[in-house]
Amino acid sequence: MKQAELFGYKVLENGVIIGFNNEPISFAKTITIMINGEMKSVSYARFVYYAFHQNDFDFSNHSYCVKHIDNDPKNNAIDNLYITNEKDYLWGEKHKKSKLTNEEVEEIRKLYYIGEEDNKGNGLNNPTRKYSYRKLAEKFGVSHSLIKAIVKGECRVNE
Repeated sequence: MKQAELFGYKVLENGVIIGFNNEPISFAKTITIMINGEMKSVSYARFVYYAFHQNDFDFSNHSYCVKHIDNDPKNNAIDNLYITNEKDYLWGEKHKKSKLTNEEVEEIRKLYYIGEEDNKGNGLNNPTRKYSYRKLAEKFGVSHSLIKAIVKGECRVNE
């Protein structure tokens, strides 16, 4: 079985991390470990992934997430881990709590701004607007505060 050394810990290819006392560290989504003399809290999966990809993965760059191929957070075998852009999971339709697809978000914005040209600068608070935040919320089955955040660009911002 392959193993790697990282900050004095042994990491096995099956995802087990061996501590300084030669005992396996109990699994938790985040673990507290000693890194360069400081106690740090890190993702278990991130630590395992980095142990085997030290030359091509920046451990301190948090714009990337380590995810599980089988979606089982307890399966931290190195062949079950992959890296992805964090933004897709924090703000996009791929996030586990996302209720709207990217297409629905675009549709919400289009429906909200229907008639904007005709109203000549009456702005976002136009009472004659066809769709209000609440109407859009009912139509898409989400809260009106989410609709407001989408329309104002506070979430689900396109690149």
